[in-house]
Parts: sequence; C-alpha cells; structure tokens
Amino acid sequence: MIGRIIGLLTIPLFAFIIWSLIRQVRRPSPVRPGWTAVGLVTAPFMLVINLVFLSQAAPGALGIALLVFGVGFGAAWGFTARLSLRDGRVMADRSVLHLVFWAISFGLTQLLATFGEAWLVAGGLATMFFATGSSLGTNTNLLVRQFRVRRSATPPAVPSG
Repeated sequence: MIGRIIGLLTIPLFAFIIWSLIRQVRRPSPVRPGWTAVGLVTAPFMLVINLVFLSQAAPGALGIALLVFGVGFGAAWGFTARLSLRDGRVMADRSVLHLVFWAISFGLTQLLATFGEAWLVAGGLATMFFATGSSLGTNTNLLVRQFRVRRSATPPAVPSG
C-alpha cells in the first residue's frame, strides 16, 4: 500500500522533470557541473527509494547486469549531446531521443510500481536498474566532457618574469 502511495506521489515529480526536459529540446541550454552531479546522485537515490518502499526483492544478478549495461549505454549515449562554449558558458544541444528513451524507461517503472501486480513491479524494478545505469553513464559522460570543453577554452598560463 505504501509503495502505491509513493508511486502516486512521484507522478507529479516525474511530470515536472519531463516538462523541464521538454523545454530543453531543440535549444541550447547551459550545462553546469553542479547540475550534472545532481543527476549522478538522484538516479541511484530514486532506485534505492523504489527498492525500499516497493517491498520487492532486487532482481539480483540481472539487476546488476542491467545496471552495468545501462552505464555503458548511457556513456555512449552521452555523446549524442553536442557541447560547445558560448560566452564563457558550456552549452549543450541535447538529443530528442535521449528524452524519449529516458521518459519511457522511467515512466514504465513508475506505472508498473504504482498500478501493477507484484510480479510486474519486480519487472519494473529491473527496468529501473537499466534506467539508473543509463542516467549515471550519460551524466558522467557530460560531466567529463564539460571539464574538457572548459579546459580547452582556458588560455595557457603565461609564466611571469
């Protein structure tokens, strides 16, 4: 029962996240290391919250495999966002497919957790392992690339004297 209530409460949060991501589509948006780091923290946090409150067993080795596969997929997928430096800020042109893929995988998990039977919830948690890994891989890729873009734009230090 508590799992279903938590699932219902997360629907507005999910809608807000999707709305904010849709606003970024087709326009360059600034990328900041702090916000990218928040993505690295929130994805595993949401996985843990779902594991605790949904009272379902983690999918074991399958979950770990999906998490690792998701990290690799996300790291590769991160390259679909083009980064550039404009007026001293790192800007990202994000792929529309990233938004669609993330929304489907995360939304499927939340719907199954909220309205599904116990065996469907376990399947939803398996997809959440993949979505979490994908988010970790993508955000790590973007964080590393942000620092590279900033470093390449910084003029080399000129020795004094």
